[in-house]
Amino acid sequence: MPIIKAASHLLLYSFAFGGSAFYSYVASPIAFKVLVRDQFSLLQNKVFPGFFAMQGFSPMLLALTAPMPLTMAPAIALSAASVSGLINLFWLLPWNRKVKEQRWAIAEQYKNDPAKLEQYDAPLRKEFGKSHGISLLFNVSHVASLLVYGVYLSKCLHFIPK
Repeated sequence: MPIIKAASHLLLYSFAFGGSAFYSYVASPIAFKVLVRDQFSLLQNKVFPGFFAMQGFSPMLLALTAPMPLTMAPAIALSAASVSGLINLFWLLPWNRKVKEQRWAIAEQYKNDPAKLEQYDAPLRKEFGKSHGISLLFNVSHVASLLVYGVYLSKCLHFIPK
């Protein structure tokens, strides 16, 4: 059964790393270019809770199903990947949503007064940029941590008994 455990682990790793990398660096930038801003925002609002949950919990599953003993470096890589996803899910996603909702409310309230709209929206745009930038940093951290784990995984897979 070690081969089944190893194959399952490798498939889970492929899904976690490939899904994060593909959505972050291929699908999302394409959607940003193709969709109008409101549609893009709606798409991201629907995708991100599941995406960040996957980023937060899949490294835990990887740790539980590892087909080799987890030494310090791979354990740290999985922990960093998990923490990055969970920070995005439980701190940055709510912060981003709150700022976006405030911007929508201000846009509605001052839709006929561009000067007031700019006055109240400018600080919120800055705050959204800050929260979004931090979120991107944690997303990069997640993908990089899984990449590091993948290097350790590839070094260990040839030792699995047949």
